[in-house]
Amino acid sequence: MQEFFSNLMHPLPNAVMTVIMGILALYWLVVFFFGAGFEDLDLGFDFDVDVPEPDVDVADNLDTSGPGEEGIEKQEPGFFTKSLTYLNVGRVPFMLVLSTFKFLLWVCTLIATQFIQVTSWGLASLLILIPLAFVAIFFTHYATNPLVRFFHHIGYKGEEEIDFLGRIGKMVSNIHDTKTGTAEFVVDKNPIRLHVRSMDGKPLKYGEKVIVVDETDKGNVYLVSRELTIDDI
Repeated sequence: MQEFFSNLMHPLPNAVMTVIMGILALYWLVVFFFGAGFEDLDLGFDFDVDVPEPDVDVADNLDTSGPGEEGIEKQEPGFFTKSLTYLNVGRVPFMLVLSTFKFLLWVCTLIATQFIQVTSWGLASLLILIPLAFVAIFFTHYATNPLVRFFHHIGYKGEEEIDFLGRIGKMVSNIHDTKTGTAEFVVDKNPIRLHVRSMDGKPLKYGEKVIVVDETDKGNVYLVSRELTIDDI
């Protein structure tokens, strides 16, 4: 038993994953003792309507190299989005998927360090977590598959789509005419960046407050105009 507890903290990769698992266990204790439901398990991680999306920022899904609608083109999902899909994120609450992944990575680390002597590697021993993470992802996929069916039967449909119409944000780029830029909006204390275009083609400068008035028919680009203030009346 003493050897088992010693292995939990030695070598370094074991110690790192054990501490992470300790924090995760503390989180779940807080969740269950305070009566949080499954709807609270995503901790504010927002996913777009096309489940799963790691971020509402659509920068990875658009090509804004040219002006006008022709400059907006859907692209294939990136590696990170495909990984989330493989892990069943969106069909299973994010925190359950993350917890399963961390637990399996912890188990893989404890087993691997029994066969691979990494003690003498120092900080470089943490590199062993990289290939083990891919192994954990593989097993997480199959471990969460039964949960997909369970959450489907209880009516879990993932995160609801965020309605941005009427929301006020701040420009983080300069736009004019049909040029596409970026604006930042805060939803439930989470900063979310969207691709935006001026509604009437008037220039909108960095830091200027804007309001979402419409969404383009093609692509995840929103039309915005400058927020009206008392000075405009």
